[in-house]
Amino acid sequence: MNLFNLILPSFLQPRQQNAQSSTDKVSPTAFLDGMRGLAAFVVFICHLTYGSFDTGHAWGANPETETERQNTETYKGFLRLPVVRLLYSGPPMVAIFFVISGYVLGYKPIKLMRSRQTEQLMNTMSSSVFRRALRLFLPCFASTLLVVCLAQLNLYKLTEDFASQMRTIPEDHCYTQPNLWLQFTDWMQQMLIFVDVFDWSLYAGSVELDRHLWTIPVEFRCSMALFLTQVMVARMSTRLRISTLTALMIWGVSWTRWELWPFWAGMVIAELDITRTSKAVDLPCPTTVTTPQRSGLFAKAFYFTTFLLSLFLLSYPDATGHATPGYITLTRLIPVQFKEMHRFWPTVGAILIIWSTCHLEFLRRRVFCWSVIQYLGKISFPLYVMHGPVIHTLGYSILPRTPEIETPEIMRQFELSFLKSSVVIVIVVIWTADIFLRVVDTPCVNLIRKLEKTLFQA
Repeated sequence: MNLFNLILPSFLQPRQQNAQSSTDKVSPTAFLDGMRGLAAFVVFICHLTYGSFDTGHAWGANPETETERQNTETYKGFLRLPVVRLLYSGPPMVAIFFVISGYVLGYKPIKLMRSRQTEQLMNTMSSSVFRRALRLFLPCFASTLLVVCLAQLNLYKLTEDFASQMRTIPEDHCYTQPNLWLQFTDWMQQMLIFVDVFDWSLYAGSVELDRHLWTIPVEFRCSMALFLTQVMVARMSTRLRISTLTALMIWGVSWTRWELWPFWAGMVIAELDITRTSKAVDLPCPTTVTTPQRSGLFAKAFYFTTFLLSLFLLSYPDATGHATPGYITLTRLIPVQFKEMHRFWPTVGAILIIWSTCHLEFLRRRVFCWSVIQYLGKISFPLYVMHGPVIHTLGYSILPRTPEIETPEIMRQFELSFLKSSVVIVIVVIWTADIFLRVVDTPCVNLIRKLEKTLFQA
């Protein structure tokens, strides 16, 4: 790989014939890659904007403090409306990540459970448990090492002042140590915290080098819990397996484990999807049309309505949901013991959006399999781990400072300047994610595969 090919984005490089033919075959779970890519991009937009703009309140929110009441008009904008606010709302996307993970990690094991291929199932489970930590943590080691290098180049030092003036949600900014050795030892200490999989407290594993990576340790812990669950339910019937997983979901809600609940839900959706598609394949070809067209239209209408409902639930605000029109009653329905209230309904919405999309062929085969969205899915993990360093270096150096006096004219100028800078940041983040995919992420996958083959040889 020469330097030109290294820096040239993959979508601008000529594709080989075998790569072209392989991409023509759409995987049954390809739509989930597209959804994951969109979710990762929205998380990036959230982290780009929430330091300068109030993204937590939805349209019509009735603030609780007197200071906020004086700015009530700021909660009437178009971008605060339900569904529209999903363009920049990060927490609902995390729920979508977790449901997708539950589906994907459960898809192959469920197929093996249903066919009673016990030996192959155990081989699959062994492989999954072995690879999961390496797959999640190795790229993050690389991205945070990059942060160490950028800090020693004083790129974080140059943007410290901008990071400190964030008004809404200020983020931890990597501290620049006096020398490379201290920076490296600090990195090692933070990585020990990052991989502490025995700490199940809220946001355990979050590190100052890149706070955005807090979901990675959570993803790993929940993956291990899901693998253990799969071993437990492997020999059950389909009906009993779904019932058991549903009971675990209720148990997770009752213990306010919002991160485990969507993983189990994703596995249930995978089971239901496999059951539905296998029945469709097994049905004999009828000589006459026996199914009324009306029932098919009713089913499509039902799932499309569910899809729209899921968008509304995903739009549940991060702040003052109990005082936001449209969500007041829903807030009262949240179990009283559920601590992370702003995550309850978005998690329900994440479950519903993936379940309904499984039944809507236009969304499943066309929208989420569109080449642009599939590309976002391809770079979703690199996009997730690289957007933080880019925002904290390039982003903080070109974004406009939050104005101290917020008159309509000043805010218009600020928003226009912010938009122009954001276009540059988006381009650079996608470009660096593309490079990271080819230089770090894909080699990590290949290394893990070779290591597994070496260690697991009979």
